[in-house]
Amino acid sequence: MSLFGSFDNQTLLACQLFLAAAFCVSFLGLRHTHPELKGIASIGYGFLLGIPGIVLLLSQGFVDPLLSVVFANLLIVVSLMLFSHGILDLIGSKRSLLPFWISSALSIGLLFYFSHVHDSIVPRLIVISLNVALIRGFVAFEIFRASANRAVFRLFAYTKVAFALISVAWGLLALFRGVSPDVMQHQHVQTFTLVTTILASSVTGLFTLSICHEQALTRVRAESEFDPLSGTLNRRGIEQKLEIEIKRIERSDQPLSIALIDVDNFKTINDTAGHAAGDKAIRDVVTAITERLRAYDLLGRFGGDEFLLVLPQTSAVGANVVAERIGDAVRAFSSGDSGSSLTVSIGVTQAVVGDYSTSLLARADKALYQAKHAGRNCARTVLHDPHPPDPPESQPLIDALLPTTEVNLLQS
Repeated sequence: MSLFGSFDNQTLLACQLFLAAAFCVSFLGLRHTHPELKGIASIGYGFLLGIPGIVLLLSQGFVDPLLSVVFANLLIVVSLMLFSHGILDLIGSKRSLLPFWISSALSIGLLFYFSHVHDSIVPRLIVISLNVALIRGFVAFEIFRASANRAVFRLFAYTKVAFALISVAWGLLALFRGVSPDVMQHQHVQTFTLVTTILASSVTGLFTLSICHEQALTRVRAESEFDPLSGTLNRRGIEQKLEIEIKRIERSDQPLSIALIDVDNFKTINDTAGHAAGDKAIRDVVTAITERLRAYDLLGRFGGDEFLLVLPQTSAVGANVVAERIGDAVRAFSSGDSGSSLTVSIGVTQAVVGDYSTSLLARADKALYQAKHAGRNCARTVLHDPHPPDPPESQPLIDALLPTTEVNLLQS
Protein backbone atom coordinates (compact mmCIF):
# COMPACT_ATOMS: atom_id res chain seq x y z
CA MET A 1 0.00 0.00 0.00
CA SER A 2 1.35 3.46 -0.94
CA LEU A 3 1.79 6.26 1.56
CA PHE A 4 -1.14 8.31 0.27
CA GLY A 5 -3.35 5.26 -0.04
CA SER A 6 -3.28 4.85 3.72
CA PHE A 7 -5.05 8.18 4.31
CA ASP A 8 -8.82 8.65 4.45
CA ASN A 9 -9.81 11.79 2.55
CA GLN A 10 -12.85 12.54 4.68
CA THR A 11 -10.74 12.35 7.83
CA LEU A 12 -8.15 14.63 6.25
CA LEU A 13 -10.78 17.25 5.45
CA ALA A 14 -12.08 16.98 9.00
CA CYS A 15 -8.53 17.58 10.28
CA GLN A 16 -8.25 20.62 8.04
CA LEU A 17 -11.56 21.87 9.43
CA PHE A 18 -10.32 21.44 12.99
CA LEU A 19 -7.05 23.27 12.20
CA ALA A 20 -8.87 26.19 10.59
CA ALA A 21 -11.15 26.52 13.63
CA ALA A 22 -8.22 26.31 16.08
CA PHE A 23 -6.14 28.91 14.26
CA CYS A 24 -9.20 31.15 13.81
CA VAL A 25 -9.78 31.20 17.58
CA SER A 26 -6.05 31.73 18.24
CA PHE A 27 -5.62 34.72 15.91
CA LEU A 28 -8.90 36.42 16.78
CA GLY A 29 -7.97 35.96 20.45
CA LEU A 30 -4.58 37.58 19.74
CA ARG A 31 -6.38 40.47 18.07
CA HIS A 32 -8.30 41.03 21.31
CA THR A 33 -5.22 40.89 23.57
CA HIS A 34 -2.77 42.61 21.20
CA PRO A 35 -4.77 45.01 18.99
CA GLU A 36 -1.53 46.81 18.10
CA LEU A 37 -0.33 43.84 16.02
CA LYS A 38 -1.13 44.57 12.38
CA GLY A 39 -2.66 41.90 10.17
CA ILE A 40 -3.98 39.69 12.97
CA ALA A 41 -7.63 40.35 12.12
CA SER A 42 -7.12 39.48 8.43
CA ILE A 43 -5.37 36.23 9.35
CA GLY A 44 -8.12 35.28 11.80
CA TYR A 45 -10.91 36.05 9.33
CA GLY A 46 -8.99 34.17 6.64
CA PHE A 47 -9.10 31.02 8.74
CA LEU A 48 -12.75 31.74 9.57
CA LEU A 49 -13.73 31.89 5.89
CA GLY A 50 -11.86 28.64 5.27
CA ILE A 51 -14.24 26.77 7.60
CA PRO A 52 -17.41 27.01 5.45
CA GLY A 53 -15.26 26.42 2.37
CA ILE A 54 -14.05 23.11 3.79
CA VAL A 55 -17.59 22.16 4.89
CA LEU A 56 -18.83 22.76 1.34
CA LEU A 57 -16.01 20.63 -0.09
CA LEU A 58 -17.07 17.85 2.29
CA SER A 59 -20.61 18.14 0.89
CA GLN A 60 -19.60 17.33 -2.70
CA GLY A 61 -22.04 14.83 -4.13
CA PHE A 62 -24.81 16.01 -1.82
CA VAL A 63 -25.28 19.64 -2.89
CA ASP A 64 -25.15 21.51 -6.18
CA PRO A 65 -21.62 21.82 -7.68
CA LEU A 66 -22.11 25.59 -7.83
CA LEU A 67 -21.90 25.55 -4.02
CA SER A 68 -19.64 22.56 -3.37
CA VAL A 69 -17.10 23.43 -6.09
CA VAL A 70 -17.28 27.05 -7.22
CA PHE A 71 -18.45 28.75 -4.05
CA ALA A 72 -16.34 26.47 -1.83
CA ASN A 73 -13.18 27.33 -3.78
CA LEU A 74 -14.20 31.01 -3.81
CA LEU A 75 -14.26 30.98 0.00
CA ILE A 76 -10.93 29.16 0.19
CA VAL A 77 -9.26 31.54 -2.30
CA VAL A 78 -10.56 34.60 -0.43
CA SER A 79 -9.38 32.93 2.77
CA LEU A 80 -5.89 32.56 1.30
CA MET A 81 -5.89 36.18 0.11
CA LEU A 82 -6.94 37.49 3.53
CA PHE A 83 -4.31 35.36 5.16
CA SER A 84 -1.64 36.63 2.75
CA HIS A 85 -2.75 40.23 3.30
CA GLY A 86 -2.46 39.68 7.06
CA ILE A 87 1.07 38.27 6.76
CA LEU A 88 2.20 41.23 4.65
CA ASP A 89 0.77 43.65 7.21
CA LEU A 90 2.41 41.71 10.04
CA ILE A 91 5.89 41.88 8.48
CA GLY A 92 5.45 45.52 7.44
CA SER A 93 5.26 45.01 3.67
CA LYS A 94 3.55 47.77 1.67
CA ARG A 95 3.13 45.72 -1.50
CA SER A 96 -0.36 45.54 -2.98
CA LEU A 97 -2.14 42.23 -3.53
CA LEU A 98 -4.39 43.69 -6.23
CA PRO A 99 -2.83 41.63 -9.08
CA PHE A 100 -3.51 38.46 -7.10
CA TRP A 101 -7.08 39.47 -6.32
CA ILE A 102 -7.52 39.83 -10.09
CA SER A 103 -5.89 36.45 -10.77
CA SER A 104 -8.08 34.89 -8.07
CA ALA A 105 -11.21 36.35 -9.68
CA LEU A 106 -10.14 34.93 -13.06
CA SER A 107 -9.51 31.56 -11.40
CA ILE A 108 -13.03 31.50 -9.95
CA GLY A 109 -14.42 32.38 -13.37
CA LEU A 110 -12.53 29.46 -14.91
CA LEU A 111 -13.74 27.18 -12.12
CA PHE A 112 -17.32 28.12 -13.01
CA TYR A 113 -16.65 27.42 -16.66
CA PHE A 114 -15.05 24.01 -16.02
CA SER A 115 -17.79 22.95 -13.64
CA HIS A 116 -21.00 24.24 -15.30
CA VAL A 117 -20.17 24.84 -18.95
CA HIS A 118 -17.52 22.22 -19.66
CA ASP A 119 -17.31 19.91 -16.64
CA SER A 120 -13.69 18.83 -16.21
CA ILE A 121 -11.88 18.50 -12.88
CA VAL A 122 -8.30 18.46 -14.24
CA PRO A 123 -8.41 22.06 -15.57
CA ARG A 124 -10.08 23.13 -12.32
CA LEU A 125 -7.27 21.69 -10.24
CA ILE A 126 -4.58 23.15 -12.53
CA VAL A 127 -6.14 26.64 -12.35
CA ILE A 128 -6.42 26.56 -8.55
CA SER A 129 -2.93 25.11 -8.03
CA LEU A 130 -1.25 27.72 -10.24
CA ASN A 131 -3.09 30.60 -8.55
CA VAL A 132 -2.20 29.30 -5.09
CA ALA A 133 1.44 28.85 -6.17
CA LEU A 134 1.63 32.46 -7.41
CA ILE A 135 0.22 33.84 -4.16
CA ARG A 136 2.49 31.70 -1.97
CA GLY A 137 5.53 32.56 -4.06
CA PHE A 138 4.85 36.29 -3.80
CA VAL A 139 4.34 36.11 -0.02
CA ALA A 140 7.58 34.10 0.29
CA PHE A 141 9.44 36.81 -1.65
CA GLU A 142 8.09 39.54 0.65
CA ILE A 143 9.03 37.56 3.77
CA PHE A 144 12.57 37.18 2.39
CA ARG A 145 12.75 40.94 1.87
CA ALA A 146 11.66 41.57 5.46
CA SER A 147 13.88 38.88 7.00
CA ALA A 148 16.90 41.14 7.81
CA ASN A 149 18.94 38.21 9.18
CA ARG A 150 16.00 36.92 11.22
CA ALA A 151 16.12 33.14 11.15
CA VAL A 152 12.39 32.64 11.75
CA PHE A 153 11.49 34.84 8.79
CA ARG A 154 13.92 33.08 6.46
CA LEU A 155 12.70 29.63 7.49
CA PHE A 156 9.10 30.78 7.05
CA ALA A 157 9.94 32.02 3.55
CA TYR A 158 11.59 28.70 2.66
CA THR A 159 8.45 26.82 3.68
CA LYS A 160 6.28 29.14 1.60
CA VAL A 161 8.51 28.50 -1.42
CA ALA A 162 8.29 24.75 -0.78
CA PHE A 163 4.50 24.84 -0.62
CA ALA A 164 4.36 27.02 -3.74
CA LEU A 165 6.32 24.32 -5.60
CA ILE A 166 4.03 21.67 -4.14
CA SER A 167 1.04 23.62 -5.49
CA VAL A 168 2.59 23.41 -8.96
CA ALA A 169 3.07 19.68 -8.40
CA TRP A 170 -0.68 19.35 -7.76
CA GLY A 171 -1.43 20.59 -11.24
CA LEU A 172 1.25 18.41 -12.83
CA LEU A 173 -0.05 15.32 -11.04
CA ALA A 174 -3.57 16.07 -12.18
CA LEU A 175 -2.37 16.67 -15.75
CA PHE A 176 -0.30 13.49 -16.10
CA ARG A 177 -2.09 11.06 -13.77
CA GLY A 178 -5.67 12.26 -13.95
CA VAL A 179 -7.99 12.78 -11.00
CA SER A 180 -11.40 11.57 -9.91
CA PRO A 181 -14.21 14.13 -9.66
CA ASP A 182 -15.05 12.67 -6.24
CA VAL A 183 -12.90 14.47 -3.69
CA MET A 184 -13.53 11.68 -1.17
CA GLN A 185 -12.18 8.94 -3.44
CA HIS A 186 -8.88 7.34 -2.46
CA GLN A 187 -6.66 8.62 -5.22
CA HIS A 188 -3.13 9.95 -5.15
CA VAL A 189 -3.84 13.46 -6.44
CA GLN A 190 -6.77 14.14 -4.10
CA THR A 191 -5.01 12.69 -1.08
CA PHE A 192 -1.72 14.43 -1.91
CA THR A 193 -3.60 17.73 -2.20
CA LEU A 194 -5.36 17.29 1.14
CA VAL A 195 -2.24 16.19 3.02
CA THR A 196 -0.11 19.07 1.73
CA THR A 197 -2.93 21.56 2.41
CA ILE A 198 -3.04 20.41 6.05
CA LEU A 199 0.74 20.70 6.30
CA ALA A 200 0.70 24.16 4.71
CA SER A 201 -2.00 25.37 7.11
CA SER A 202 -0.21 23.93 10.14
CA VAL A 203 3.27 25.20 9.29
CA THR A 204 2.10 28.63 8.13
CA GLY A 205 -0.16 29.09 11.15
CA LEU A 206 2.60 28.12 13.57
CA PHE A 207 5.19 30.37 11.93
CA THR A 208 2.74 33.27 11.95
CA LEU A 209 1.96 32.71 15.63
CA SER A 210 5.71 32.69 16.28
CA ILE A 211 6.14 36.04 14.51
CA CYS A 212 3.18 37.46 16.45
CA HIS A 213 4.72 36.28 19.72
CA GLU A 214 8.09 37.83 18.77
CA GLN A 215 6.54 41.17 17.84
CA ALA A 216 4.36 41.27 20.97
CA LEU A 217 7.40 40.49 23.14
CA THR A 218 9.44 43.18 21.38
CA ARG A 219 6.66 45.70 21.97
CA VAL A 220 6.38 44.79 25.66
CA ARG A 221 10.15 45.20 26.06
CA ALA A 222 10.06 48.55 24.27
CA GLU A 223 7.19 49.77 26.43
CA SER A 224 9.10 48.75 29.55
CA GLU A 225 11.92 51.11 28.49
CA PHE A 226 9.81 54.18 27.73
CA ASP A 227 8.31 56.86 29.95
CA PRO A 228 4.61 57.33 29.10
CA LEU A 229 4.47 61.01 30.09
CA SER A 230 7.48 62.36 28.20
CA GLY A 231 7.61 59.78 25.40
CA THR A 232 11.35 59.39 25.97
CA LEU A 233 13.26 56.44 27.38
CA ASN A 234 12.73 55.86 31.08
CA ARG A 235 15.60 55.54 33.56
CA ARG A 236 16.05 51.83 32.90
CA GLY A 237 16.03 52.36 29.15
CA ILE A 238 18.49 55.26 29.06
CA GLU A 239 20.87 53.55 31.50
CA GLN A 240 20.95 50.49 29.22
CA LYS A 241 21.73 52.69 26.22
CA LEU A 242 24.46 54.45 28.19
CA GLU A 243 26.09 51.11 29.07
CA ILE A 244 26.12 50.17 25.39
CA GLU A 245 27.72 53.48 24.40
CA ILE A 246 30.36 53.18 27.15
CA LYS A 247 31.33 49.74 25.83
CA ARG A 248 31.48 51.16 22.31
CA ILE A 249 34.13 53.78 23.15
CA GLU A 250 36.35 50.97 24.45
CA ARG A 251 36.40 49.53 20.91
CA SER A 252 36.74 52.81 19.00
CA ASP A 253 38.32 56.24 19.18
CA GLN A 254 34.98 58.05 19.04
CA PRO A 255 34.26 60.40 21.98
CA LEU A 256 31.17 60.13 24.17
CA SER A 257 29.60 62.82 26.32
CA ILE A 258 26.53 62.96 28.51
CA ALA A 259 24.44 65.76 29.99
CA LEU A 260 22.13 65.77 33.00
CA ILE A 261 19.32 68.26 32.39
CA ASP A 262 17.19 69.50 35.27
CA VAL A 263 14.07 71.68 34.93
CA ASP A 264 14.57 74.74 37.12
CA ASN A 265 12.04 75.41 39.91
CA PHE A 266 9.92 72.43 38.90
CA LYS A 267 8.54 71.96 42.42
CA THR A 268 7.30 75.54 42.36
CA ILE A 269 5.47 74.87 39.10
CA ASN A 270 3.74 71.84 40.61
CA ASP A 271 2.90 73.63 43.86
CA THR A 272 1.55 76.83 42.32
CA ALA A 273 0.04 75.73 39.00
CA GLY A 274 -0.77 72.08 39.74
CA HIS A 275 0.49 68.74 38.49
CA ALA A 276 -1.17 69.15 35.09
CA ALA A 277 0.99 72.23 34.50
CA GLY A 278 4.02 70.26 35.72
CA ASP A 279 3.28 67.47 33.26
CA LYS A 280 2.93 70.00 30.45
CA ALA A 281 6.24 71.56 31.43
CA ILE A 282 7.92 68.14 31.18
CA ARG A 283 6.46 67.57 27.70
CA ASP A 284 7.40 71.08 26.56
CA VAL A 285 10.99 70.63 27.71
CA VAL A 286 11.22 67.28 25.90
CA THR A 287 9.84 68.81 22.70
CA ALA A 288 12.34 71.66 22.86
CA ILE A 289 15.26 69.30 23.54
CA THR A 290 14.45 66.76 20.83
CA GLU A 291 14.26 69.49 18.20
CA ARG A 292 17.99 70.11 18.78
CA LEU A 293 19.16 66.48 18.73
CA ARG A 294 20.65 64.30 16.01
CA ALA A 295 19.06 61.01 14.99
CA TYR A 296 21.50 58.94 17.05
CA ASP A 297 21.42 61.07 20.23
CA LEU A 298 19.57 59.46 23.13
CA LEU A 299 17.29 61.17 25.64
CA GLY A 300 15.71 59.61 28.70
CA ARG A 301 13.78 60.74 31.75
CA PHE A 302 16.20 60.10 34.60
CA GLY A 303 13.98 61.30 37.44
CA GLY A 304 10.92 63.43 38.09
CA ASP A 305 12.20 66.58 36.37
CA GLU A 306 15.66 65.37 35.37
CA PHE A 307 16.73 64.05 31.98
CA LEU A 308 19.84 62.22 30.83
CA LEU A 309 21.13 63.05 27.36
CA VAL A 310 23.65 60.64 25.78
CA LEU A 311 25.68 62.19 22.96
CA PRO A 312 27.68 59.62 20.97
CA GLN A 313 30.60 60.85 18.86
CA THR A 314 30.62 64.12 20.79
CA SER A 315 33.41 65.69 22.83
CA ALA A 316 32.85 67.84 25.90
CA VAL A 317 33.29 70.94 23.74
CA GLY A 318 30.60 69.78 21.34
CA ALA A 319 28.36 68.76 24.26
CA ASN A 320 28.66 72.27 25.69
CA VAL A 321 27.49 73.71 22.38
CA VAL A 322 24.53 71.32 22.41
CA ALA A 323 23.77 72.28 26.03
CA GLU A 324 23.70 75.97 25.17
CA ARG A 325 21.40 75.33 22.23
CA ILE A 326 19.08 73.26 24.41
CA GLY A 327 18.92 76.02 27.02
CA ASP A 328 18.03 78.58 24.34
CA ALA A 329 15.47 76.23 22.78
CA VAL A 330 13.72 75.55 26.10
CA ARG A 331 13.47 79.26 26.92
CA ALA A 332 12.22 80.16 23.43
CA PHE A 333 9.74 77.28 23.21
CA SER A 334 8.12 77.77 26.59
CA SER A 335 8.01 81.55 26.31
CA GLY A 336 6.34 81.47 22.92
CA ASP A 337 3.90 78.73 23.93
CA SER A 338 2.63 79.79 27.32
CA GLY A 339 4.03 83.21 28.08
CA SER A 340 6.04 81.96 31.11
CA SER A 341 9.59 80.94 30.37
CA LEU A 342 10.97 77.60 31.52
CA THR A 343 14.69 77.20 32.06
CA VAL A 344 17.00 74.24 32.58
CA SER A 345 20.30 73.64 34.33
CA ILE A 346 22.70 71.27 32.58
CA GLY A 347 25.70 69.28 33.79
CA VAL A 348 28.07 68.01 31.11
CA THR A 349 30.94 65.51 31.18
CA GLN A 350 32.90 63.40 28.72
CA ALA A 351 33.56 59.69 29.12
CA VAL A 352 37.04 58.20 29.18
CA VAL A 353 38.15 54.63 28.58
CA GLY A 354 37.64 52.70 31.79
CA ASP A 355 34.68 54.80 32.90
CA TYR A 356 31.69 53.12 34.46
CA SER A 357 28.20 54.54 34.19
CA THR A 358 28.31 55.36 37.91
CA SER A 359 31.52 57.41 37.66
CA LEU A 360 30.30 59.15 34.51
CA LEU A 361 26.94 60.03 36.06
CA ALA A 362 28.64 61.19 39.25
CA ARG A 363 30.69 63.76 37.27
CA ALA A 364 27.61 64.91 35.35
CA ASP A 365 25.73 65.26 38.63
CA LYS A 366 28.59 67.29 40.07
CA ALA A 367 28.50 69.56 37.00
CA LEU A 368 24.72 69.91 37.38
CA TYR A 369 25.17 70.92 41.01
CA GLN A 370 27.64 73.60 39.91
CA ALA A 371 25.14 74.90 37.35
CA LYS A 372 22.43 75.18 40.00
CA HIS A 373 24.84 76.77 42.45
CA ALA A 374 25.74 79.33 39.75
CA GLY A 375 22.13 80.51 39.65
CA ARG A 376 20.49 77.93 37.35
CA ASN A 377 19.60 78.51 33.66
CA CYS A 378 23.14 77.61 32.58
CA ALA A 379 25.47 74.70 31.78
CA ARG A 380 28.62 73.59 33.55
CA THR A 381 31.20 70.91 32.72
CA VAL A 382 33.22 68.59 34.95
CA LEU A 383 35.84 66.43 33.23
CA HIS A 384 37.66 63.33 34.40
CA ASP A 385 40.74 64.26 36.45
CA PRO A 386 43.56 61.76 35.78
CA HIS A 387 45.56 63.27 38.68
CA PRO A 388 43.31 63.70 41.72
CA PRO A 389 44.58 66.20 44.32
CA ASP A 390 46.77 64.93 47.14
CA PRO A 391 45.25 64.65 50.60
CA PRO A 392 45.60 67.76 52.77
CA GLU A 393 48.88 68.28 54.68
CA SER A 394 47.13 67.63 57.99
CA GLN A 395 46.24 64.06 56.96
CA PRO A 396 49.55 62.45 58.15
CA LEU A 397 49.09 64.07 61.59
CA ILE A 398 45.49 62.76 61.80
CA ASP A 399 46.67 59.28 60.83
CA ALA A 400 49.36 59.39 63.53
CA LEU A 401 46.90 60.39 66.26
CA LEU A 402 44.26 57.74 65.36
CA PRO A 403 44.58 54.11 66.43
CA THR A 404 45.77 51.73 63.71
CA THR A 405 42.39 50.06 63.29
CA GLU A 406 40.66 53.37 62.78
CA VAL A 407 43.26 54.40 60.18
CA ASN A 408 42.60 51.17 58.30
CA LEU A 409 38.85 51.77 58.35
CA LEU A 410 39.26 55.29 57.01
CA GLN A 411 41.57 54.11 54.23
CA SER A 412 39.21 51.29 53.25
